[in-house]
Amino acid sequence: MQPAQIEQRISRILHQAGYKFTKPRRQVADVVFNSERHLTAPEIVERVAAIDTSVGRMSVYRTLDLFTRLGIIRPVYQETPQARYAVVIGGHHHHIICQNCGAVIHFDDCPLDELKQTLEERFNFTIEGHMLEFFGHCKKCDAPTE
Repeated sequence: MQPAQIEQRISRILHQAGYKFTKPRRQVADVVFNSERHLTAPEIVERVAAIDTSVGRMSVYRTLDLFTRLGIIRPVYQETPQARYAVVIGGHHHHIICQNCGAVIHFDDCPLDELKQTLEERFNFTIEGHMLEFFGHCKKCDAPTE
């Protein structure tokens, strides 16, 4: 998704829920969506402060809470007690995680449409998104040591 599409999507989600896409919310969205990795809340606070010192720490935390409640982001706990935030605005988010070195590979391919439909029908439930994680060992960690 392009940055303009992401902003439009977030704006629409916020508007439908009765919220505005304020400057602090836009800055949190920019930081989260433009990061090369999943960030913790303190890291997001730090990056937003580097952009605009007028955005307070509590505004960032409230925005993270709101974005989580609205399904824009989700906290993930990958071998750490502190949550990192993953973007799920497209409805899904996928990882392959090395259990040895902790490397995380993100992928967008999603062959789960049929499973989603089956689960919705079976449990009379509307599924709006999902996260999928596979655990194993990367090639580097699988390589025999000499």
